[in-house]
Amino acid sequence: MTDAFSARAMEWDANPVRAALGKAFYVQVQEALTEFSEETLAGKTVLDFGCGTGTLGLRLAQDHAARLIFADASPAMLGVLRGKLAEQDLPDAKVIESGAASLPVASASVDLTVSLMALHHIKDAKGALRSLRGLLAPGGLLFLGDLLTEDGSFHGAPGDPPAAHNGFDPEKLRDLCASLDFEVLRLRLFHLVNKTDATGAEREYPLFFLAARAV
Repeated sequence: MTDAFSARAMEWDANPVRAALGKAFYVQVQEALTEFSEETLAGKTVLDFGCGTGTLGLRLAQDHAARLIFADASPAMLGVLRGKLAEQDLPDAKVIESGAASLPVASASVDLTVSLMALHHIKDAKGALRSLRGLLAPGGLLFLGDLLTEDGSFHGAPGDPPAAHNGFDPEKLRDLCASLDFEVLRLRLFHLVNKTDATGAEREYPLFFLAARAV
């Protein structure tokens, strides 16, 4: 299968728009952990799904002493991540090249799943969420960040990786999560991505943050 991210993996972390997005999402993660988790993440298992180059998961490992599982379908992105891991002392970290449907992770073994800007690349979004729900331990948390419904221009520029969905309607996503035995704890806008579309025009694309608990 062609790696749609191969041409961009090496420069992925240098993009200031992505860096700002990652920082904004991490603020949401920190706030949600404080509000919705009664325990620290120290020694807990965290799945960074659609991890890309692993920036989010690495920070969770460093700041919270969590045990990280990194999962992504892009070999190129995981290659960059492995280079980072070679320079850090994270012996418990696990790297998996896989999509959601076939993750080799034990059921009910994950305490927290984080996923940023990955779900809209997955054709069977419901199936992906169902799979992630099955990996969470009872009471485990899902923190998800992604695009609100947009007109398709977000991935319309030359060289952009293809998207399976033009964002999501948050309320429909809330209902979907409820149908999969998630309790939605938080659902709100948290960031605007400024991006040039295929016509050269500057656009703003709003993103939402969803926090849910496995019940």
